[in-house]
Amino acid sequence: MQKPDGISHLVEEGIIDAVHSRLMSGKEATVYVVERGGHMGAAKVYKAPDDRTFKKVSSYTEGRNQTRNTRDRRAMAAKSAYGKGLLEEGWHDMEFRALRAAFAAGVRVPEPYFLHEDVLFMELVVDGNGAPAARLADFTFSAEQATKLHLEIFWQVKGLLETGRVHGDLSAYNVLMGARGPTIIDLPQVVDVAKNNNAGQILRRDLRNVTEHLARFDARLLRFADAGHALFQHYVHGTLGTVTGPEESAPQSRRAGRRGRDAERGRAGRDKGQRGLGPNRGGAATTAPRPANAERGGDPGRRNNKSRSRAPAGR
Repeated sequence: MQKPDGISHLVEEGIIDAVHSRLMSGKEATVYVVERGGHMGAAKVYKAPDDRTFKKVSSYTEGRNQTRNTRDRRAMAAKSAYGKGLLEEGWHDMEFRALRAAFAAGVRVPEPYFLHEDVLFMELVVDGNGAPAARLADFTFSAEQATKLHLEIFWQVKGLLETGRVHGDLSAYNVLMGARGPTIIDLPQVVDVAKNNNAGQILRRDLRNVTEHLARFDARLLRFADAGHALFQHYVHGTLGTVTGPEESAPQSRRAGRRGRDAERGRAGRDKGQRGLGPNRGGAATTAPRPANAERGGDPGRRNNKSRSRAPAGR
């Protein structure tokens, strides 16, 4: 195939041997199937800032690009040419670091090989036939399959949370149906929980996106639509190790349920105290309980233009 401009120079430089096809084009990058040392892999070429449709909104970027260098901080705040360059380096480097930490922790993500300039080289996720894996959104499932997939993806999200990170843009479009199981991809907008006050809300949205998609095939999964809230509370309280699966309701819903039960007991007590009273004293009022309203809902280092990590032999 004709080599795309964003990656052709890497063939000339000997970084890769060949570009075989364009695999997909997303909001922030285009992914190609490439060959290196006789092995197939994936090369993610990040788009220029002006060409992206994904916006780096403050809810994602809070806590990023922190540095002790006051000159760099001023440049990034002023969004000078130098500062924008630093921000771009952080954007690329964040995904590489997140993938490396997640893969090391056993989370099902593509294995990252190395980062060179604005290209991330990683494992090519394949299906049971050895072909590039398709997205979760491209399949239909039985109710049993949907329920099983929901649990598997939940465990991957939990594993990522155990590394102190939240995906930030999780949906059926960035989960691949790999031979080893559903595999999470696309982490440039990953959220560092310790540095971002929006992490809990973002986690809730991530899991809700997946839950609502799979609920098309098994509506019973909707009972887990807010499971991200409970999962995040376990993270906050250091009890992730006790989690055995998605929880059906968020803590505030359970509190509302307790308030409802307490109100019922109070009404029952009043009714009991009024038994035997004359008709002029009247009976207890029968107001319905109010329903609970559930809500809807490491510093990236500067890098040079060399590889962030030595590419493993034979990759």
